[in-house]
Amino acid sequence: MRREVAETIIKAMKKVDFAIDELDKAIRLIEDEQERKKMLVFIANVIHDLHVKITLPVVQHHPDLHPDVPSSRDY
Repeated sequence: MRREVAETIIKAMKKVDFAIDELDKAIRLIEDEQERKKMLVFIANVIHDLHVKITLPVVQHHPDLHPDVPSSRDY
């Protein structure tokens, strides 16, 4: 995987993460517990799949792009 492609994917995944966080906050406001739990389980599965099927393969090629590892570019 070319580095530029990997960087684009990680950048997009950070945007997805932000959007999912906003969605999670909104879902937690749902009054009906059963409906809320069902949606939260679904979101958890989406997060897992995104991490396993997209982020991990990218960082296997480019470990320095892992979003949880500070890089020299962050300083």
